[in-house]
Amino acid sequence: MPDDIRPLSIADMPAQRAAAPASAAEARGRFFNTGNAFNLQLPVVPDHLFTDEPARALDPATPTGLISCDISGMLDCAFPATSPLVLAHYARIRAGETLATDFVASGVIAYVITGAGTTVCAGETVHWGEGDLFILPGGEQAAHTAGAADTVLWIVTNEPQLAFEKLRAPGPGE
Repeated sequence: MPDDIRPLSIADMPAQRAAAPASAAEARGRFFNTGNAFNLQLPVVPDHLFTDEPARALDPATPTGLISCDISGMLDCAFPATSPLVLAHYARIRAGETLATDFVASGVIAYVITGAGTTVCAGETVHWGEGDLFILPGGEQAAHTAGAADTVLWIVTNEPQLAFEKLRAPGPGE
């Protein structure tokens, strides 16, 4: 298909109809795709290079806490977001300290950039070290404790998706 008549995105494609409908109901049918079925107008995700956030996370002077990669202003979102459906954070945890998190998300993905420690969540303990990846349930409080050295985690959640859809995090065991 020539580029000048190709749809720009899946949302630009028209609803499809049956080529050879077998019934009147099938002839009335319209088939939509995920880009045009719900009339959601998500903003374009701008090119953005996060440099201040990792620099702060890796700075020894930074206290224990979350550093969000939030470009909600550029996305025109009413809630923190890295993209319309995802929010990424750096978690800086000083040696021997604990960072408590309680994300309104359906799940949490964490990658250990540097350091080692433990996370207690939903009655279980996860031991982790540099290069490890672990996944936690959403809707649960977690306590991340650094071992003998400062630690930096990369934590990604779907908090913006739940905020956009006005949903709550799943309850324990859901």
